[in-house]
Amino acid sequence: MGGSVLGDNAGSNLSGNQQAGRQKEVHGLLILGPSGAGKTTLVRNALHQHPSGLHILSEGEEQADVVSLAVPSPATPKGVGLGMLDTLGYQLRRDRSAHIIWQLVKTQFAERQVLFLHLDEAQDFARHNNRGEQHAVISTLKSLMQSPKWPVGLILSGMPDLLDLVNMDPQLARRLRPIEHRPLKTSVDGGMIVAAIRQYAAAAQIAADENLGKPDFVRRLVHAADSCFGILAEMICEAIGEVLLPGDDTLSVKAFVSCFARRSGCPNGLNPFIAENYLTINVRKLLEPEPGPDIPRRPR
Repeated sequence: MGGSVLGDNAGSNLSGNQQAGRQKEVHGLLILGPSGAGKTTLVRNALHQHPSGLHILSEGEEQADVVSLAVPSPATPKGVGLGMLDTLGYQLRRDRSAHIIWQLVKTQFAERQVLFLHLDEAQDFARHNNRGEQHAVISTLKSLMQSPKWPVGLILSGMPDLLDLVNMDPQLARRLRPIEHRPLKTSVDGGMIVAAIRQYAAAAQIAADENLGKPDFVRRLVHAADSCFGILAEMICEAIGEVLLPGDDTLSVKAFVSCFARRSGCPNGLNPFIAENYLTINVRKLLEPEPGPDIPRRPR
């Protein structure tokens, strides 16, 4: 997975060009997908499994290939710069301007030989800033990639509306390779999903009921997860928890029914593992009351 996302020579090429003193245009990645798609896991796995052996900065370390952090609040250039310095373990002794803070960030990146910066939940740049602040964010991020002393590759992951922010600047958009989340499809991913259920169950040392391999159940599971792999994996693990807590030894449809009820707080009539017309259920809704004579269905 790492090779397909970052490119097998991404880390070694960037490091080699910098150490040789040659300025080469730096590019990055734009990872887009809805909440629960597994964007953060995808990036982290790609970095950990990369052939170049890219190392993500951990607390207490001085040097690493990658600095990764969720966009802090406020998502202004100054706020994000302060968040980066905090992640790097660099303490400011007094208040500084955004310009000076980012100069310190660039200096720290060069001294620690950071090759990539990963910003997760990067859509918050667009959601909490006015137009002028958004342009300031874009200019700041672009300056990292254009730094003559130590250019840093940029990895942005976030919700689909992040794309609007990136497209505000054609130069930044040109430097980022977009990778968009593909929703799960039973016809394409059914075999993989069934295999994943069995592998998770085997890891928990319990059996997997044969009904979990039937197409109807897989379709219900995909819908319950809103076609997002990250949510689907969470649900499998939570369903296994429903089995292990009472000391049972078989993962069944019943466990997934209980799992969804706990996650959503919804009655059985709105549980996609039970309801007949499950495709009409909005699985992102919490505590949705079941329609009855006195309770009209909420608009979707």
